[in-house]
Amino acid sequence: KFIHAESGLKLQDGKDMLTSIMINSPEIIDIYIFDVNRSNSLLSSEINSVPDQWDSDWYQAILKANGSAVWFGLSKASYVKKNETGFPVFGLGRAIRSWRTGEIIGVMFFEIMSNALNRELSRVQFGDTGYLYVVNDQNRYFYHPNASLFGIESRYVVPKEKTAYQLDGSSTLIIPEQLDNGWDVVGVVPLAELSADSASIRKFTMWIALGCILLAIGIGYYATRRIGNPLVDLSRLMRKGEEGDLSVRSRYVGNNEIGQLGRSFNNMIARIDLLIEQIAKEESEKKKAEIRALRYQINPHFLYNTLNSIRWMAKLNRVGDVDKAITTLVHLLEGSLERKGVFIKLGDELELLVKYMIIQEYRYDNGIVLNIRCPDKLRQVPIPRMLLQPIVENAIFHGIAPKDEAGTIAIDVEETVQDIVIRITDDGVGIDEGRITQLLANDAERHSKGMTNIGLQHVHQTIQLYYGSGYGLIVSSKKNEGTEVRITISKPMGDKHVQSAVG
Repeated sequence: KFIHAESGLKLQDGKDMLTSIMINSPEIIDIYIFDVNRSNSLLSSEINSVPDQWDSDWYQAILKANGSAVWFGLSKASYVKKNETGFPVFGLGRAIRSWRTGEIIGVMFFEIMSNALNRELSRVQFGDTGYLYVVNDQNRYFYHPNASLFGIESRYVVPKEKTAYQLDGSSTLIIPEQLDNGWDVVGVVPLAELSADSASIRKFTMWIALGCILLAIGIGYYATRRIGNPLVDLSRLMRKGEEGDLSVRSRYVGNNEIGQLGRSFNNMIARIDLLIEQIAKEESEKKKAEIRALRYQINPHFLYNTLNSIRWMAKLNRVGDVDKAITTLVHLLEGSLERKGVFIKLGDELELLVKYMIIQEYRYDNGIVLNIRCPDKLRQVPIPRMLLQPIVENAIFHGIAPKDEAGTIAIDVEETVQDIVIRITDDGVGIDEGRITQLLANDAERHSKGMTNIGLQHVHQTIQLYYGSGYGLIVSSKKNEGTEVRITISKPMGDKHVQSAVG
């Protein structure tokens, strides 16, 4: 498949595009495209109906030009089809590079009627009898006022600079200007018309040179602007889109085939951008729902052990302890719900931890002490609900409980310039590095007797969901010395911070 092989356009689409270019540029007779692999050719009239051209002189000349435009002189027969055209034509070719690799992948060749260009050149006159002619790099006439000379090799060698010359028996001033493609635009001015006024000669020479330069620029600009620039620009935009820049848009949105390609490209990029935004939003909502669902799941083992402890206290007539335990359990279960929103004040979250530790005191005889150090102003900071409880629970199960003696859990809250840092440390047995990795990577490793099924991984994901990828938790531990979990969240920016985090 050709014409921008990487873009996936079909041959028929390429044919339609070339036909559209010809309709808008009637001076173009045919447009041909050949790929360097010698497998496909494309032209504006019929597909794969031209003789092999890969070994032709004009094809090889275009490849040797390495991407520069190559002009071919007037001919009365088609360069490609070899049939008589009935009027002079000239050729224009250029190599096509892959926008992905930069390598040459094909050749584009135009056959153009010379009539329009000849009319413009015939209007250039120097004095009463002076004229202008153009020869190619083989010194064959591309244009001459005498149409019978088209394509014939000139008898005169073009000088490197302006000079007096005997041309057809008359003394003339030859003013050459070489184009970038090696062709020469030559002004022929009879000296008899210039000898009267030398000042006019200098001025006239200047205008001739300027006219030649403008002519060269105009020819190149015409071919590039009408055909090359839109395709090169679209190729550049495709490359930027592939690299992830979805803000690119084509400015070629006219009614021709290239304009249709531009509009289709713009619509495609816009749809991709919208789909990415929708997917990101759906993933965010999915993660929020998953975290919310885990908060609602109270572990049956936790309820069983707590209620069993209350039952034994009732049998032993410890009425005060029963009342305290049931009240604490109710408050703890109520605090895990989101009836008042996803966020909770840090101070309220710490109070729930105190109630949670009361429940744990009924389960562990060795005693666990909870020390909380938090400045009063930071107690008003909003944090996601149930953020600290899974970490304290982890400290009990993996740190304090295995050592069979009293232990201490400390919670320290401090602030930096932009962040809030919460450190939860215990003096338990510590956790080896492999176990830390499991706790952070796999929620299936949760202790079966925990209050909820929320693991350290979900705590880390919750923080990043609401505060960004630059935040989260870090776990460090030493064997038989204890474990520290460091939580970092951003400072709130008033109510706006909480609202944006929730939504």
